[in-house]
Amino acid sequence: MPVPVLKDEGAAARQTSRADPEEKQLLARAKNGDTEAFGKLVQRYQRRVYTVIYRFVRNHTDADDLAQDAFIRAFKAIDRFDLRYPFSPWMYRIAINLTLNHLKKRKLKMVDTDIERKPSSDNPVDALEQYQTRRKVHQAIAKLPPKLRQVLVLRVYENWPYAQIAEVLEIPIGTVMSRLSRARKALKEELGSLL
Repeated sequence: MPVPVLKDEGAAARQTSRADPEEKQLLARAKNGDTEAFGKLVQRYQRRVYTVIYRFVRNHTDADDLAQDAFIRAFKAIDRFDLRYPFSPWMYRIAINLTLNHLKKRKLKMVDTDIERKPSSDNPVDALEQYQTRRKVHQAIAKLPPKLRQVLVLRVYENWPYAQIAEVLEIPIGTVMSRLSRARKALKEELGSLL
């Protein structure tokens, strides 16, 4: 059952007032079983949801499958969605929870992120060093506990503001900042020689 992301009515009212009226209309229609309206919501969010999931699983096939599953779950639960709240945090929460469960089931860790990215140097020695550095950084990130890793990924790679991370993960902003600080400290300890 979806849980409202925002805890106080004032915050819900502020979010609702900033919400896109067309999106609110689509949500209301989707709640009444309109699959076309939900399809339009999917079109609006599919790329962003996929990107967030991909940051965790680093596999296009898994990210596609998980994004599709997240939207299916959202559609099945849309009748219980509270229209006073914004759609995106609720949708991201479903996607992140599904992704973390996927990683736990498979006992996977987030794998190297941009290992395949083209090096910024044509010099083979520099290119190899860049590759090795990226690999070490992403191995260190993969070692982080999931709660620290998810905050780090959303803040550093997705560039989400603290408030959005707090809203989606249903934790206070102070907890977001604390987890991010702990994640950075752990990475610094792990990668001391590279920093």
